[in-house]
Amino acid sequence: MAFKRKETVIEATDLNTIDAAETEKRIIAGVKKYATNEANWSSADANTPFLGHIIGMGIESSNLADITMSIERQFLTKKTTRVPVGANGEFRLEDGELGKLRILDGQDALAATPGLSVKMLMDFGHMASDPAYLERVVSFAYISVVGDGHKMNEALKKAVSRAEKLTGVEKDEAAANVKTLAAQALAYEALLADPAALAEARQKSYAADKAAHEALSSELTMAVDKLAGATTSNDAGRVAALRTEEAEIKTRLKMSAAKLRVSAEVAAQAGKRSAAEEAKVAQIRTLLSETIRLSGC
Repeated sequence: MAFKRKETVIEATDLNTIDAAETEKRIIAGVKKYATNEANWSSADANTPFLGHIIGMGIESSNLADITMSIERQFLTKKTTRVPVGANGEFRLEDGELGKLRILDGQDALAATPGLSVKMLMDFGHMASDPAYLERVVSFAYISVVGDGHKMNEALKKAVSRAEKLTGVEKDEAAANVKTLAAQALAYEALLADPAALAEARQKSYAADKAAHEALSSELTMAVDKLAGATTSNDAGRVAALRTEEAEIKTRLKMSAAKLRVSAEVAAQAGKRSAAEEAKVAQIRTLLSETIRLSGC
């Protein structure tokens, strides 16, 4: 079975016939068309983020859906039967005829690296679990945590470089900015050193995201109630306005739900570290410490 996109034809492979390492290689090759950081893409491994230009492949977040479709075109699976669960369009996957890969709605938000994409395929039953492979895969939480550290390090490096080229009042202002960024980097480096403190910080972020999601849910309930009342009247204009409001809130709620899934995943995993994650944390702590030293703060 082949799937065609523009001039590209991809022969889809039964996931049960290749191992995790080969699946990872095919995913990396398959997302090349979306990558803008050639150096990072060409040296990508299981833990290279798809998104971002500093340590990622330079793919824009708006292309996540395209990445998912690219992955789906490459593979076949027997998990092809959608069984509805609940009244909101949710479903689970069960065995059916061998066919096109299907990924549950919204889960691509957590497949931030090739390794996590492979893990997602294993979690959904599309391929057999491989504990030895998964030991080398850095969790979504630590991809996020380390990514934040690299962004902070890059911002401080740029501020130091800019300050060195200025004079007079502008140099003083730039130096003050360097001092502020260095203090933030130092605080983050200390946070990375303490998994418990990091988990607590991420739990606070999750709580804030959860509160925002619940507020939107309440807002939708109110809009639905108002719409129900308006439909009994003859005010077509008000009904139309309320339907538009309801649609807008539903869109915001869907985006909020995706953000909450990400926030929950990070909060749940931030206090745990595998050997691979310890190594990633050690690397970014070293980078931050060196940049802070070079800043003179």
